[in-house]
Amino acid sequence: MLMYLKNQGGYKMKDFKGMSYDDIRPIFEKVWDQVHSFVPMDSEEEVQRLKRAGQDVEAKPAKRQRTEEVSESVQEQTDELSQEQLNQRYFIVPDEGINVEALQTKYPIIGWEVYSEDTMQFWKIIRVGNHTEVYQVFEDMLKNFDRDDLVKLWSLVQERYNSSGLTEDKEIELWVELKMLFEPNAENLLELQKYMHDPLKWWLYDMCAVHHVSTEKGQDIFMLVEKDYPLTKGLATLMLCNKLRVDQQSEMADELLIKIYNIANRPRK
Repeated sequence: MLMYLKNQGGYKMKDFKGMSYDDIRPIFEKVWDQVHSFVPMDSEEEVQRLKRAGQDVEAKPAKRQRTEEVSESVQEQTDELSQEQLNQRYFIVPDEGINVEALQTKYPIIGWEVYSEDTMQFWKIIRVGNHTEVYQVFEDMLKNFDRDDLVKLWSLVQERYNSSGLTEDKEIELWVELKMLFEPNAENLLELQKYMHDPLKWWLYDMCAVHHVSTEKGQDIFMLVEKDYPLTKGLATLMLCNKLRVDQQSEMADELLIKIYNIANRPRK
């Protein structure tokens, strides 16, 4: 099982240090199902399917495909992964935790501060007209934000960081979350992925175009949908196996699934 996970899932032997057979078996089964349920895009079966559909396909050896070309050709590859296959990678959770009322009326963000209540600290978001929102968890903020909100908040946090600095833990926490989202450190991100095993969950917050991978042990990665992050084949495979949680199916979600699919199936160097 370990050799299969190493060769097909992108894992390293040290990833399983201290894990029992019962811990490893579910990971193996998910990777096995993933490998055997997908039809490789450069396979003879897939080439013949495209030819039958009247498309001009030039089959290329997998080793000649560059990872950089994947994100640039997502739209061109949508026909290579059928809608039925995409549908199998969704887990639809309608309106999960979304503040529908907040999304109906748009008030631009003009400020933020840390708000304390008893021993708890929260982020207080201030909008035009003295409308305020309070959040303790970053993902709850993403459920109610659109991209303009996210960009504006990042600008305001950077402004305070550069002018007066951040002193409170809750201020620093928000800066860290936003910096990892907009300016990720590749080395730190790759190190974090070593500890991300099953079970995990994968969400898409389509209002702000952010997707989020989380484990039960508290490891989180927040990513902008359109941005390329250094994801490993192993994590991409687990993301697909655990399905993408969405409130509704969309073109954005389809393109994200194809993007992660290509990372999971990219050739080894």
